[in-house]
Amino acid sequence: MPRIEMTLRPDSDWNAEGIEDWSYALAAFLTEKGKGIKHHLRLLPGYQIIKLSTDEEEWEVLLSESERVVMLDGFSVYGSVEREFAYFTVKFARQIGAIHFCASLVRDEDEVFWRSLGANFRPDPVPLKGAIKRNLVGVEQLHKLSLLVTYKNEPVLCLEPIFCNTHAPGPISLAQRRVEKLLGGQPLGFASRVAMQCPWEVGKTQWDHLLAFSRLQVFDVFSDIVFKQYFSIDLREVPHL
Repeated sequence: MPRIEMTLRPDSDWNAEGIEDWSYALAAFLTEKGKGIKHHLRLLPGYQIIKLSTDEEEWEVLLSESERVVMLDGFSVYGSVEREFAYFTVKFARQIGAIHFCASLVRDEDEVFWRSLGANFRPDPVPLKGAIKRNLVGVEQLHKLSLLVTYKNEPVLCLEPIFCNTHAPGPISLAQRRVEKLLGGQPLGFASRVAMQCPWEVGKTQWDHLLAFSRLQVFDVFSDIVFKQYFSIDLREVPHL
């Protein structure tokens, strides 16, 4: 589905502790406007999903801490209450520290509204063609312990560190052994998801190759982050599989 994007000037750094309160506030806003709303907050490595629904419709607010992006998905601004909720959601994004806001375009008329707020149109992702070339795969730090896998200098996959019961198949580098030892000796892995600003649809085989070709780089970059920030790292931020 095509969408819009806008750059925000956040009020603060990312405020993960306030997300649960905001999830209730979003639901309460619509309840006060006469909509019977159900809401559910789902916490996942590196991002959260606030699911809102009525008897007739449902939509989601996705929050990516690592990318500092908030996305309103499946919501149409077809009336005055919906437009007020859209304003409220953008305000929410700024207050929790997002630097980008996205919204899917359910109707053609939605684009006119979002453009009036300074948003830009972003077309549907296109299929990523061809086999993955190892020399075009890169890795960089996103936010705190989160990493970004790039391809042709474009964002593709977000990686979130997780403690695992066993090592994944494949070589274990010196950097991986050192960082695991520093963090208590338990095997480390990474949960992966498509980056919100990825321009492509990534096939399963391509996804597997991106992870395989970036594996050694990932632990090199991650170990540098850990060794530089060791005394400020809260290991509670690293979930267990």
